[in-house]
Amino acid sequence: MTEQTAVLREDPPLLPPPASPDRAHRVPGDRTAIPGLHDPVASARVVVEAECGILVYPPEEAGEPWRAVFTENGRRRFRQAMTEAELAAKLEKVTERLRAGAPDMERPGADLIAHYLDPDRLPVSKRWSRRHADTQRRLCQRFAAPVIAGVTCQDITVGHVQQIVSAAPTASEGERLHRCLSAMVTAGIKGGYLANPRLREVHWQAAGRPVPEPEPSTSGESALWVDPAEIPAAADIGKLGQALAAGPRGELDELMANVAAYAGLRQGELFALAAGQIATDARVITVDRKLIEVAGHLYVEAPKCRKFRSTIYPVRTPDGYPLAGNLAARFEAARAEQQAGTNPLGLIFPSPRFRHWRSSNFDRRVLAPAYQAAGWRDEHGGGDWTWHSLRHVFCTTALFTWKLDATDVSRMAGHANYRITLDMYVGTTKGVLDRARHATQ
Repeated sequence: MTEQTAVLREDPPLLPPPASPDRAHRVPGDRTAIPGLHDPVASARVVVEAECGILVYPPEEAGEPWRAVFTENGRRRFRQAMTEAELAAKLEKVTERLRAGAPDMERPGADLIAHYLDPDRLPVSKRWSRRHADTQRRLCQRFAAPVIAGVTCQDITVGHVQQIVSAAPTASEGERLHRCLSAMVTAGIKGGYLANPRLREVHWQAAGRPVPEPEPSTSGESALWVDPAEIPAAADIGKLGQALAAGPRGELDELMANVAAYAGLRQGELFALAAGQIATDARVITVDRKLIEVAGHLYVEAPKCRKFRSTIYPVRTPDGYPLAGNLAARFEAARAEQQAGTNPLGLIFPSPRFRHWRSSNFDRRVLAPAYQAAGWRDEHGGGDWTWHSLRHVFCTTALFTWKLDATDVSRMAGHANYRITLDMYVGTTKGVLDRARHATQ
């Protein structure tokens, strides 16, 4: 034991030396129990128990290899080399996997991507929406797979992840891709494919491409804060309504814009809105569905965050549009169309063929010309307001014109909590100067 143990005690040791008599000991063993050995002669030999239960067998005679035996993923495996240094190098990755409890690190990156996209990875209540799942799939297919699909998971480095993120054409796309990869790394660590959390610590690099100037912000404000310049005024909504009214189905499109601005429905919720969701006597709309388009297919599913809600709309808008009366008339017309069979779903805002609108078609055919006519877009297509700006109109009108409590507005708008409503529309710096002026009188 003295000569063989001395090899393990060289300075610095490549394999851990025996810490106690029970860690390095002679055992009467059948050498046929070690893979690759077939000498049936039983003898006592030195066994060193290394980290993570790895058993190291030094050579008994000159010219024999060093051997290590370990159990991984329920299988008995071994490594061998002619020198202690070579064996130590081979055991580095083994030790990393065993220490992390990550048995799938030897699988290719394609399996990691498949694991990340697998819906069974998440509980039913936390599974992705169809749109988010499609977005993640496309990001992985376009950016991640070409770089890491053929790389062993244990060999994926920060450099690989940096290459993926920097392949995005813009900084904003790079940030979205970084969020995707960060979630993939988290899933890979939990699933036993990865062990290094530093793989998340990357960011988009311009590499000679133009970089937009960082957006300035107000000191102390939340990142959710919506600047008043991003919110159209009542007169601007009126101009958009007039521009829409000049189109082929003008009155219906004008009504849709006013429902968006003063009931707070998102575009997909408007496209899925049916007569059965409206109580005209109470002026209440129940939002229990939305329409989405994924890979060219339309789906009707639960609203954002899978939360139903109810919202209200005014008799007249601040600009004087008779919203309640016009929506009641459209409600009756949709009922009649449904009974006649021309509008089977009873859609309030159907396409010209009484089907669900595709957002791309609606934006191109209806909104694009109306935006320019109303002054919401210039000749180059630039402008501060979009259809989603109408949601901001609803929230600010409810807060500051109707004087509703933020908790009520939050529930009608479908925000996750009222803090989001406050951060977006009231802000954290409102009243700072007034309070400071009062304190310094």
